[in-house]
Amino acid sequence: MQRVHGWVGRKDRSPVELDAVIRRVDGTEASVKLTNFSEEGCRIECAGELRIGEHLAIAIPRMGQVMAQIRWALHGSAGAKFLNDDGEA
Repeated sequence: MQRVHGWVGRKDRSPVELDAVIRRVDGTEASVKLTNFSEEGCRIECAGELRIGEHLAIAIPRMGQVMAQIRWALHGSAGAKFLNDDGEA
């Protein structure tokens, strides 16, 4: 595969719809839907706004809690990259 300028490769995503809960650094929680899931990240669909660079905890059914960082954000959805135990992508 040839890389196109400005294109960032990523792992294949699985089309899923999982109900989850996010918890922000300030302690607020929100119910969300996770879609386009991979071992490295997911898409979050939510009613509220998420900010690029924001760190949050995601409680995922049957997986437990994972830490993530928002990498892109639009009204109603955002892309999250899962973080390792040291808080790094």
